[in-house]
Amino acid sequence: MTTSTPYHRLARESPDFAHWRLPVAAVAGTGLYLALTIVLVVVAALVVVGSGASFDAWLDSIGATVDTDEPGALLFQLLSIVLLLPCVLVSVAVIWRRHVGYLHSVVGHVRWRWLGWCAVLAFVVVGTALGLSIVLAAASGESLGFDDPGGRALLVLLIVLLVVPFQAAAEEYVFRGALMQLIGSWTRFAAVPVIATSLLFAAGHLYNIWGLVSVFLFGVVAALITIRTGGLEAAVALHVANNMVLLTLDVLGLIDSSGEGAGMWNEVVPSTVMCLVFWGLVELSARRRGLQRRRPPLPAPAPAPAYVVVPPPPYVPGPSDHAPIPAAPVQPAAPVPPQSLVPPNAPSYPGDPGVWGR
Repeated sequence: MTTSTPYHRLARESPDFAHWRLPVAAVAGTGLYLALTIVLVVVAALVVVGSGASFDAWLDSIGATVDTDEPGALLFQLLSIVLLLPCVLVSVAVIWRRHVGYLHSVVGHVRWRWLGWCAVLAFVVVGTALGLSIVLAAASGESLGFDDPGGRALLVLLIVLLVVPFQAAAEEYVFRGALMQLIGSWTRFAAVPVIATSLLFAAGHLYNIWGLVSVFLFGVVAALITIRTGGLEAAVALHVANNMVLLTLDVLGLIDSSGEGAGMWNEVVPSTVMCLVFWGLVELSARRRGLQRRRPPLPAPAPAPAYVVVPPPPYVPGPSDHAPIPAAPVQPAAPVPPQSLVPPNAPSYPGDPGVWGR
C-alpha cells in the first residue's frame, strides 16, 4: 500500500534512493564551501589592503556576532553564510539531480505565491512582536535611544535589504532542508530530525544560554512548519522577516541584536510566542488555499537503455550472384585546365610576376 510522503522523508521514500547520496553531497558541499570561503577571504583581503588598511587588524575586528556598526564587516559575515546556499543546491544537483527540486518543497520547486504570502504574514507578525517589545520596554522606564541614520547606517540598511534574505534562506536550506532530509532518511520518527537539526542550528550561534534556548525553539518551530506545509517557503519567510526587522531596529538603535542581554522573559517567551502565532496563521492559510503538504508516490526512474549488439542477417546467395557483371564503359578523362593561384583580377605581386601570371 503506497501513501504520500512528508517533507522530511522525501529522500528516503524515493524510488532511486541510496543511503550514500546525501552524505556524499554533504561532503562535496562542505568542500565547495571551504573553496568559496577562501575566495571570499582573498577578495576581502584585496579590498582591505587596497584601501590602505591592515587586513589582519580588520579580520581581528570581526566578532562572532553580527556587527551592524561596520558595513564591510557586516557584508563579509553575511556573505560567508550566503555561500552555503549554492553549495547545498549544487552538491545535491550533481550527486542526485532528480532530487534537488524536492529540497524546495513536495512539488519539486519553489511555490512563489505561497512564499510571497508567507512573507507578508511573517513581516506583520515579526514587526508587531518587536514593536510591542519596544513599547513595553519604554513603558517599563527603560531608556531607548534612536540613532539618526547617517551615510554609514544607510549603507548598512542597504546591505540588510539586499543580502539578509539570501543569508536567512541559506540557513534554512542547510538545517531545515538538506540536513533534515538526510537525518529523516535514517529514521521514521519526525522528532529525531526536528530536534537534531534544531540543536545544530543553535550550536551555530554564540549567545548566552537563554539566547541559545530561543534559537533552538525557533529552529523547532521552523522545522515543524516545514513538515506541516511540505516545503521551506514559510520557514524562509519567517527567518528573513525576523533577521531583517531585528537588524533594522538594531541599526536605528532601538534593539540590541547581539543577544547579550537575552533572558527568559525578554527573549525566549516573546520569540517563541511570535513563532507560534505565525505558525497558526500559516496553518489557516494553508488550509484555505488547499496547499499540497505531501508528495504522492513517484514513478520509478526509466531504466538506462541497454546496449545490444545485433548481428547482421545471414548471407543468402541469389540467382543473380553467379551472373557476370558487365564492366562499366571507361570514359576518357577530360583535360584539367590550369588553375591560377590568384583571381584573374588580382594585382601583380612586386618581385615575383611569374607566380601571379603577369
